[in-house]
Amino acid sequence: MQVKVNLREIVDINKIFNFRFRFQNLLIWILLYIVASPLLGFFPHAEIFVQLLFTVVLISAVYAINQQTTLMCSALVLMILTTILIWCHVLNLFKISGVMINVVLLTYLGLIVVAFGRYVFVAKRVDAELIAAALCFYLLMGLFGGEVFLLLETLAPGSFAGSNLVQVTSFQGKSEIFQYFSFTTMTTLGYGDITPQTSVAMAFCQVEAILGQFFIAVLVARLVGIQVAQSFTESK
Repeated sequence: MQVKVNLREIVDINKIFNFRFRFQNLLIWILLYIVASPLLGFFPHAEIFVQLLFTVVLISAVYAINQQTTLMCSALVLMILTTILIWCHVLNLFKISGVMINVVLLTYLGLIVVAFGRYVFVAKRVDAELIAAALCFYLLMGLFGGEVFLLLETLAPGSFAGSNLVQVTSFQGKSEIFQYFSFTTMTTLGYGDITPQTSVAMAFCQVEAILGQFFIAVLVARLVGIQVAQSFTESK
């Protein structure tokens, strides 16, 4: 009987750890990927290490989704498909169109963003998990925007201009540049080193800049409202 109790306690501890810290783990991997990707470019075989980090991000994102949601199965399938396509491209196992990888990855990231948005804006309690989920949501929006810009430039070359784009020809290199451009656009920082050249590109940039500011305003209001309601309930 004592053995059974101990086994249950071990299982419960694992469940609590895995479930409670899933957003914190994802946040760490996303930040590591964003920061380390440009720095790894100076090392040989950098693309392999960058894609390893990105693969961990993809897996961690699926892991962070509530397994009870209907999105879980779709996200899992898309994650596996995206990972296979990326590594077949990196290892040159067979020729894969960059557009195909881009579209599948966009679909996957879009699904993840929707799942995280549901969690963040439906939560009833402010805690470390919710804050980590909100930060992951924001960063995933930036990655999603980068892939949108990359797809637009691939389908309509010349949609963006900049010295950095001229110097980079690889799919991975352009992906990193547009991720950087996405975050500078979403935060309305805009260094001016990369600029939209077509009306469609300008429209996407405007939408991302507006969504980035709306997200911050709405999220802060949401978190403050939940915290006030939570404090009022606990004080009763």
